[in-house]
Amino acid sequence: MLAPNLNAVADGRRTYDVCLVGAGPAGITLAELLGKRGLSVLLLEAGPMEYSVESQALYEGDVFGKLSFPLSVARLRFFGGTSNHWGGWSRRLDAHDFENKIPGVDGEWPIKRSDLDPYAGLSSEILDLKPVPADQPLDDNLTYIHFSYSPPTNFNVKYRESLEKSPNVTVVTQAALINVTERGGQITGLIVRGADNRDETITARRYVLCAGGIENSRLLLWFNAINGNRIVKTPTALGRYWMEHPHFTLGEALLNTTQVPWTFDQKNTAYISPTTHAIRERHVLNCALRLHAMHYEGTKALVADLACVAPDTAQWALNKLKYKLVCGTQIRANWEQAPLPWNRVTLGTARDALGIPRVDLHWEYGDIERTTARRVFQMFGEYLIRTNMGRAKMLPWLAADGDFPDDDEIRGNHHMGGTRMSTDPQRGVVDADLRVHGLSNFYICGSSVFPSAGQANPTWTIVQLACRLADHLARPDGAGALGVTTQPAPATRGRPASGDASTGPAPAKPASAGSTAPAPTPAPASMKPAA
Repeated sequence: MLAPNLNAVADGRRTYDVCLVGAGPAGITLAELLGKRGLSVLLLEAGPMEYSVESQALYEGDVFGKLSFPLSVARLRFFGGTSNHWGGWSRRLDAHDFENKIPGVDGEWPIKRSDLDPYAGLSSEILDLKPVPADQPLDDNLTYIHFSYSPPTNFNVKYRESLEKSPNVTVVTQAALINVTERGGQITGLIVRGADNRDETITARRYVLCAGGIENSRLLLWFNAINGNRIVKTPTALGRYWMEHPHFTLGEALLNTTQVPWTFDQKNTAYISPTTHAIRERHVLNCALRLHAMHYEGTKALVADLACVAPDTAQWALNKLKYKLVCGTQIRANWEQAPLPWNRVTLGTARDALGIPRVDLHWEYGDIERTTARRVFQMFGEYLIRTNMGRAKMLPWLAADGDFPDDDEIRGNHHMGGTRMSTDPQRGVVDADLRVHGLSNFYICGSSVFPSAGQANPTWTIVQLACRLADHLARPDGAGALGVTTQPAPATRGRPASGDASTGPAPAKPASAGSTAPAPTPAPASMKPAA
């Protein structure tokens, strides 16, 4: 049901089984699943049901780094969250994304992909994903991979009516969380401000913060500041290890269309990614080269440019171009950013209309990201030469180890990290079940819990984590498992594939007693971005 206002559900009128904060993909997925299991659920959305300029202004903040972007555009503050501008690209994280890839960079998850696999089928139904072929290894270093495309599913459109009609779920919009109360290692209530600018107290047995990849960190930093660090009791990692997905144009290629073992999909794109072997041997992060087929005139111009530097190759291409047996491709890429502690969310000095400090986001790409892009591109170029499938040309900025261009795509609006998962409270904010360390009834869900980013868009993994958390939350009340499907995800059709708000990096800490995760190796100074 849709409550008329916040007062209708506050001040002890009812104690809910679960209170969810944030109506994006994570919060709405949890509400749908828990409501269907018979739990009483209160879903609070800080913004209105539809977009408003006034609500969106509360997401303003500052980005400190060489590449900047407007925070109030990169995320949305109304019902449905960022699904309201989601493009629909979907892919599960690879198995190696849950492991450390580069020495000195702590990106290991306390779970494996096999822990999320049982929820792949259910999450694909939630996101309306269709099956795609299995990944196809090309050689020891490269794999032809696939993305599944959602229509895209807008959670505001798809799930609003279902939630409004649910007998077990109550939805309140324009209900902004501004504080929490804690006693004895439990959250005892939420202080929430309604549309009438009045503060109300919300009580539940368990609480889940699903406010987004920046807002989760911002709210917890604020709650810690005004509650004497009683909410995140070990805030070493809080707000830190924030990540985006670099999105840049890397170069161009001419391909012999009679030989390449891939096809261009419905978006005129083919994706090439490093294998697990290449990631470990070449010390790179995960990456997806996006090959975009050019039209005839674009290919012709590329051949003409090539004639100035490689006339023999240009003549080869011209001979095939007459019969349309060669095509030009633009090579773009989205790839993984290393989780490093100096990339972080902090509280600024300016405050929003609710009195909460605005975000200061400290964020840089560095040597690891640049090296990953260059090495993966080089592996692709070497593959084309070895197989005589074509030739690739790297753009000067990447070949010369230059600065990231500020006139490109830059980022994917994928906000990850800040409240990362870890078995060790010194290295993370939540445990493997997404429960905040030191609190028995407070959870976080969304991409802010990612310890590392992989190269895949995060939405599918967010929904898988929400399904898994719903399963966990349903069990203590005797509801049992959620009945999740154990069928393979859509992408498995066919052949199987091979700290606080202070500045400065967090100190490396040894794993606590009983921790199964190794202590992180301090990141070398060469990884740090230039001042």
